[in-house]
Amino acid sequence: MNTKEKIFDVSLDLFSKKGYDSVSLREIAEEVGIKKSSIYSHYPSKEAILMDIFEYFTDQFEYGELLNSKDLLLTEDNDTLFENPELFYHQGSEAIKQMLSEERNLKIWKLIFIQMHYNETIRLFFQNEMLVKPLKFWNEFFTILKENGIIREDVNPELLAKEYYSFPIYLLLEISAKYDDIPKNCLEDFFEETEEHARFLLESIKVK
Repeated sequence: MNTKEKIFDVSLDLFSKKGYDSVSLREIAEEVGIKKSSIYSHYPSKEAILMDIFEYFTDQFEYGELLNSKDLLLTEDNDTLFENPELFYHQGSEAIKQMLSEERNLKIWKLIFIQMHYNETIRLFFQNEMLVKPLKFWNEFFTILKENGIIREDVNPELLAKEYYSFPIYLLLEISAKYDDIPKNCLEDFFEETEEHARFLLESIKVK
């Protein structure tokens, strides 16, 4: 691991535990084992470190193989989407689970959920990446199911997307508030609960 990667990991660890605004560059440097001035060879500011953390996280959603598999595309040639929407959700859930199995990503989740109330940059990242984009995806998901007669005509895809997505967001907030370091068994329970909720919701709106 090179010095820049050490700065990244130490900063993430401190941000997620103490809060972004409570951590200084001097503290980061001491934890890494370098002088504060040496940080500037890799990052021009503390905010630049935060932006690098967000870019790393966003890239996994936009370019990662797991979450960009053809099995998770909202396209007409995706048979699973139309024939078994529960399986479609499960495949996406498994992809997210694998991504969150990495310690870095767990810390980023915690940083975002806990610190979004105290830092404008983090709040905007949460709003755009964790709310707007996923809700757009699930709105399209339910719209496709409605247009193809898989779910009832009287349902509102936009409201369904919010209902569908709000439950896992609530669970993540609960977990993040409870633990400094999120245990892996807690994640297993999280994914079991979210999939149970997904099955329940889909079953309640499917055309019988």
